[in-house]
Amino acid sequence: MKATLIVSALLAAATVVSAGRLHTPTPSNTQQLVHKSYIVEYDDHVSHTHFSSSLKRRQIDVDVRQEYEFFNGAAITIRSDEHSGKHLASLSGVKNVWPVRTYSLPRIRNPIEPFADGVIQAAAVSNHNLTGVNVLHDNFKLTGAGVKVGVLDSGVDYTHPAFAVPPATRGCFAVNSPTCRFTKGWDFVGDAFNSERKPVPGPDPMDRHGHGTHVAGIIGGNALSPTINPPPPVPWVGVAPGVTFGIYKVIGKAGVTTTEILLSAMEMAFKDGMNIINMSLGGGSAYRDGPEAKLAETLTASGMIVIAAAGNEGSDGAWMVSDLGLGDSTTSVASFDGAFGTYNYFTYAGVNYPYLSSLIFSANIGANTGIVPVLSTVDGSLSSGCNPAFYSTLDLKGKYALVKYSPGECDSKIRQASFQAAGAVGFLVQAPPGEFIGFVATAEYPIAGVDYEDGLKLIAAWKANPAGAFAWSGLTSEFPNPDGGAPSAFSSYGMDGELRSKPDYGAPGGNILSAYPLTLGSYKVLSGTSMATPYAVGANALFMESKKSKPLGADIRKVFKNTATFSRGSTASIVSSALKQGAGLINVLNAIQTTSSITPDHIDLLDTVNFKKSADITITNSGAAAETYTLSHIPADTLNFYYKAGDPFPQGKPLTSKDQATVSFGSNQIQVAAGQSATVTLTFTEPASGDATQFPLYSGYVVATPSTVGGIAVHVPYTGMKGDISKVPMMDTASGFPDLKMAISSSQSLVSIPRGMVFDLTRPNVQAVPVIRMRLGSHSPDLTIRVYTDKNQFAGFLSSPFKGPAFGASGRQMNIDEETKQKQFNVFDWEGEIYLVENATSAAHQIVPSGTYQIVVAAQKKFTKGNYPDDFEVYKLASISVKTNGPPLPELAQNGAAGGPNSGGSSSLKGLGVIAATSVLMSLAMAVGF
Repeated sequence: MKATLIVSALLAAATVVSAGRLHTPTPSNTQQLVHKSYIVEYDDHVSHTHFSSSLKRRQIDVDVRQEYEFFNGAAITIRSDEHSGKHLASLSGVKNVWPVRTYSLPRIRNPIEPFADGVIQAAAVSNHNLTGVNVLHDNFKLTGAGVKVGVLDSGVDYTHPAFAVPPATRGCFAVNSPTCRFTKGWDFVGDAFNSERKPVPGPDPMDRHGHGTHVAGIIGGNALSPTINPPPPVPWVGVAPGVTFGIYKVIGKAGVTTTEILLSAMEMAFKDGMNIINMSLGGGSAYRDGPEAKLAETLTASGMIVIAAAGNEGSDGAWMVSDLGLGDSTTSVASFDGAFGTYNYFTYAGVNYPYLSSLIFSANIGANTGIVPVLSTVDGSLSSGCNPAFYSTLDLKGKYALVKYSPGECDSKIRQASFQAAGAVGFLVQAPPGEFIGFVATAEYPIAGVDYEDGLKLIAAWKANPAGAFAWSGLTSEFPNPDGGAPSAFSSYGMDGELRSKPDYGAPGGNILSAYPLTLGSYKVLSGTSMATPYAVGANALFMESKKSKPLGADIRKVFKNTATFSRGSTASIVSSALKQGAGLINVLNAIQTTSSITPDHIDLLDTVNFKKSADITITNSGAAAETYTLSHIPADTLNFYYKAGDPFPQGKPLTSKDQATVSFGSNQIQVAAGQSATVTLTFTEPASGDATQFPLYSGYVVATPSTVGGIAVHVPYTGMKGDISKVPMMDTASGFPDLKMAISSSQSLVSIPRGMVFDLTRPNVQAVPVIRMRLGSHSPDLTIRVYTDKNQFAGFLSSPFKGPAFGASGRQMNIDEETKQKQFNVFDWEGEIYLVENATSAAHQIVPSGTYQIVVAAQKKFTKGNYPDDFEVYKLASISVKTNGPPLPELAQNGAAGGPNSGGSSSLKGLGVIAATSVLMSLAMAVGF
């Protein structure tokens, strides 16, 4: 289902060139809008000159900030107050209009420093062992030589010695230089850019942030030399140390960029001849209809590979993959943990234990002391520490309490206060099985997380020796990772908003050592899909070097997906869900050596109502001899994000089950001649068990194993959902949303609307405005806020001064804000403006006249036709009275727009505008429009 909805029947009736569609971003805590700035896409035959002429005829005063070449459009800012994006969408020759939005660097997980001297080198090489890169380096002598990689990030410290070309001891940046590895580049933003300031571009893409240098080091750094200065904590080498780079600095110190800048950088990278671009950026919706995705598809079809991070929202449930990698030909990369990890550690009774904590804690390590496990007086197991009766008799003074992780059982501040009152200097938290969790701490009261097994070992060690010494090392070391080769807990879950299979595959991204700017420490261990993405980029470079021709990105992606390594799932007998690991962890050695492939590289079964019962796959044998393949089916964990029927919001962590689909092949063997292909029809049956009202997400893999000894098996993942996706709740009604509140100039918070309140919306008298709050539990193809008169007449769509007309495609909220620990929700303030749907061709809008109005929030259900109200979740909010200077409303008994809240407006009008829903609580000044 397309998120963009066509309204051509209403547009440009008097012209031969159609008008466009207005889009806006979907909810994300990382995204905001750039005020009155837009990306405009033209019709195929329309030029910049034609668009400029249209602007002049309509007297729309704009600043054309960038005209694009491969994306047929421009980035503009509207100067005049009376015009907005909806006026641009009405111009002849305009296909689409999107407000410029921001992208942020993904939340980096558990950065680790400082380092211990003389630690082992296992982690530095273990990732390359997992993926076969070490064999390609040692035996095949592949380095990525001849491949050009563009890094769209915060710049790179190109002087770092890890990028030096011997005999030089420092790296360098010089255009087209044979002695520098950085031969192309540009600074699009300047160091101080934060999306609110005007970019200050320049020729020097030096990194002042650190993220881009770390990314480039993973792709192609080399710190193996014993004479490198400053020396790394352990010698290491990137995936493709022979590539040359283009540096496209799109992010300043603030860690944000914009749509406009990304499009410019992508085009420059293509014109500079980059074979691959790395986009370790986060944010966006679960839909693929943005201008970045459109340009990525164009560039990929022209030969450049686009690889993007899947996102670090693994604690936020399903459908949270970042949108930059959602294109049909682009690659979305999940993160896997390595076999070893580099961690801060403490010592108890002579044994070292790794821990995770906040940066604040790392900088405020407490004095050496002891520990006391807080055990339940009921069964002797480790307690959460929520019940003071369990530790009222314990001697915690000057020691660290050891408790178990139990989210939601009690308020952490109350627990902290109780421990402080008992004299404890901090506490350690045992994670659940299979997890390793870092915690937010304060400088005065540190908290550290230990994994489940180490928690059990600490309890046993304490019981054996309660007086054992506890000491913080202040350093790091390397520890075996019991989850090595498994998807990282933080890596985002798919699918996308249209039930398409994403992410594509995974790469090592947990605890990766790489370069960092010399002014910021030289080396750092970071975790995130930001780290997995450059690993995949380096792998693609090795693959390209190994082939005489440069294959297209979609073809390389297919090979990596076909040959990836499955990760175990919830038990040793089942593999991890494709929603988490994609096709699996890349195996670069197998990808280069295989002579077999399967097309397509994924199968989307959709939901029960739209179930695709059968699918054809084509097995290709590029070897020199005929091959017989045995077909098999490997089911994966089924994920339940809705714990019980009726839950309005998906949980952050899924419950797993073995409610699996079945696959039949007709015959489980097929012979394919050398250099030939054969097609097999697969027949799928949905899981027989599992509650369809909980919308379980199932997946698995169809495997083709060659009979030749040593032949490399290839596979294709499938994904689906049991149940009717149109029944997935759109709103988190259990939390009281949607509702009406009031923002007033004398308060920094939203308050209830007093009985009898009349909002004075006449300027300059605006002191308070009504505010609509909503919390989205799922994506909606068309989320609308409708305004009705007290006579049940549909007046139009609400238009927020900061978010535009409220209708169109929407994403969903993150579950919990990591900083505030509060639920995320969207806020729409209203100053009386509505969008007049019957005058869509002129994008008319007006202030309503004084009166009483009812606000109705309506969210279109997934995979429906959009007939209002049958295909919508409808929420009637309270009536509000306003005083305005608006003119009388026109007659609206046309286009199906007449009638009350239950009959609504014309479904053919969707897509002219969509909500710009940033999931942050607006400050009062913004909410009231001051």
